[in-house]
Amino acid sequence: MSYRTLWSIALFAVTAVWGWSFVVKHETLAIMAASTLNAWMFSLAALALLPFSIRSFRYLKPREWVGAVVAGTVLFAAFSMQTSGAALTTPSNAGFITGLCTVFTPLFVYLMGGGRPSPRQAGGTAIAVVGLGLLSLDGFALHYGDLLILGCAACFAVHIVIISTFTSPAVSMASASVQLAIVGLLSTAWSLASNQFSLPSSLPTTVTILLLALFATALAYAIQNHAQAVLAPEKVALILICEPLFSGFFGCFLAGDRLPPERLAGAVLILLGLAVTELRIASTVHAPRRRS
Repeated sequence: MSYRTLWSIALFAVTAVWGWSFVVKHETLAIMAASTLNAWMFSLAALALLPFSIRSFRYLKPREWVGAVVAGTVLFAAFSMQTSGAALTTPSNAGFITGLCTVFTPLFVYLMGGGRPSPRQAGGTAIAVVGLGLLSLDGFALHYGDLLILGCAACFAVHIVIISTFTSPAVSMASASVQLAIVGLLSTAWSLASNQFSLPSSLPTTVTILLLALFATALAYAIQNHAQAVLAPEKVALILICEPLFSGFFGCFLAGDRLPPERLAGAVLILLGLAVTELRIASTVHAPRRRS
């Protein structure tokens, strides 16, 4: 098995874990506040990642420290909205709407002084927005939980732009550790300020938090950072599109989600919008196959 194939499989496994995480977060939030879940999850993840990143801290420059702190603050906002919204919508909706960060990213690049979105990106965004409407609108009202997840997707897009601007591959692990630690600290402060902080009340809850911290957060961030450094962007985009598919799969078979025809059509349109936005289909079809 080649090196690139190994990291492709690892990144694909990460999307499966992220899809599963929407279901277990939804269940855990029935007995634990969103701020408390994030506090435990990210604090433990930061501690788990620290031994593997501590050597690279010496290479962090002041500009990269600032970028990591800002990125961590944006990540806190993203996960605060995602975790809060996950308690108020279905795991399937949460997964599909979170995937919209992919189509938001070119827009934020443009707004922050980057290049204008291409017609392909604009078309993909329009398709995904129509899909969002079919998936989330009840009459003319957007569900509050879905609205929070939509804000989360926008924050994830801003986070992607910040990381691409301020972080170099040599310090990506150190930057990730700083970001996770900031989310953990801010979530703990939020939980304490709102009198919501608590210890896990049972062994299953403790196990769930540990799994989310170690696999869906610490390991997932480490794999994602390295995979994006060794794989072609088109391949990464194709793999990441699987995340909402897994959220729909696990939502259906583990949480009993059922999508009526119009919402199923919305989910399909979101996936189509992601594909149109991120995948260079023409170059993939006509270019010689690369060894992976």
